[in-house]
Amino acid sequence: MEKLTSVIVPVFNVENFIDACISSLIKQSYSNLEIILVDDGSTDSSAIFCDKWAEVDNRIKVVHQANGGLSAARNTGLNHASGEYICFVDSDDFVKEDYVKCMVDAIEETGADVAFCDVVTSRLPALIAPITSNLVLDAAECRAWLDNLISREYVLMVVSWNKLYKKEFFENNRFYEGKLHEDEFMINKLIFSIDKMVYVPCEEYVYRMNISGITGKENEYNIAHLDAIDAYTERIDVSLENNDIGFAKITLRNTMYKLSDYYFKMEEHQNIVKQKMRTVLDTYGDIITARQKFKYELFMLSPAIFKVIFAR
Repeated sequence: MEKLTSVIVPVFNVENFIDACISSLIKQSYSNLEIILVDDGSTDSSAIFCDKWAEVDNRIKVVHQANGGLSAARNTGLNHASGEYICFVDSDDFVKEDYVKCMVDAIEETGADVAFCDVVTSRLPALIAPITSNLVLDAAECRAWLDNLISREYVLMVVSWNKLYKKEFFENNRFYEGKLHEDEFMINKLIFSIDKMVYVPCEEYVYRMNISGITGKENEYNIAHLDAIDAYTERIDVSLENNDIGFAKITLRNTMYKLSDYYFKMEEHQNIVKQKMRTVLDTYGDIITARQKFKYELFMLSPAIFKVIFAR
């Protein structure tokens, strides 16, 4: 018998996308679902659409709340979830018909705690090495997928919306509220505690670029993106606590790369970015390499010279 799976969908001002999202969920080949739509204070017609869909399919539950952001909506969904498995779908995306089934099957075949699938998107490069069958990863192997910020592996590992979790994971874990890059924080809870994850090489999740979304063009230079740096430094701290100095150094490298990138993109907030870099340099001076120290102390002195020498 199919185990109940809770699909949590945070909804905020997506009236142009929500029908396609929900339609893709009710057509899933895996039928034992509860679909939890969390209307996070939408000011367009999204809430009305959600209520209408609940009349169409009795597996759909709708929760309305004041706007609290994506993390708050996901946490509300978790509080209402009763499934043995839990997954997330963003309301401006949609999924293929085997999205749930392929990951449930992978968990039940391998005993993994979490399954994750590939995605349909034009924004990511190909995998570094092709994978054609389910791949089981231990915690250290999961961390290895986070080496390169601009790789497909990194994104597939970090995001929460291409994953199916055993419910036990969320007994003590919730998304950080009031921050962007909530997925960057959540993965920190997994990469040292997980027994094993299984990667399913099927592109079952369809990611759509919504320019008004959190990661869209309209928000590209939002200073709140510096929350990602806090997630990275938390990752460094967790790595050091678990004596993985190598991964801590890799994450520090990525942190410094991202800060320099933000500096040149966020022209209105450059002083704040530099202050953040100074703090990171001072905090993790014990693990920074001599070359990195020279490189980023040069940045602190003259970002313009740094850009000429190091910009890629």
